[in-house]
Amino acid sequence: MRLLSFTIIALYAVLCGSLLDSTAYAETQEIKHDSNQPVNISANKLEADDKTGVFVFIGDVQAQQGEVFIYAQKMTVYYSKAASSSNSTKKQVDKVVAQQDVRIVQLDRVATGQQAVYYNQEGRIVLTGDPRVVQGDNNVAGERIVVYLNDNRSVVEGGEKQRVKAVFVPEGQQ
Repeated sequence: MRLLSFTIIALYAVLCGSLLDSTAYAETQEIKHDSNQPVNISANKLEADDKTGVFVFIGDVQAQQGEVFIYAQKMTVYYSKAASSSNSTKKQVDKVVAQQDVRIVQLDRVATGQQAVYYNQEGRIVLTGDPRVVQGDNNVAGERIVVYLNDNRSVVEGGEKQRVKAVFVPEGQQ
């Protein structure tokens, strides 16, 4: 189902790559994503409210764009309307929230958590609820993982429940 031209799937892919590629021990395989590919979303139910600018996909949600897959029990897309050059109204994604059993997969990289929120204008993704990013034997976890897409940087935060934990296996020992 093509609803909006989401670039969100591509940005989630950065979450999987940003944390592990920036390490000296991360695998050298370069993963690229083409955000111009169609986005396919399937769910048990879709609630669309054009008046409030919200699409809610509920139940066994699966979103796919190219080699990037997002799985969750609920995905809410918040959008606003903006005038386009052809005197029509264009929908602009403001925020996307994936909830419950969130899993983001791109090739051998997997990010998991209970919630992932993408803020389009800020170019920021926040993964919470026992967030973890795994690639091969390498992994990083904390209470909250924040990816700043425009700055090509990530912050893994610990807290009262969990300290930051990371395992980086030297190349050739995996």
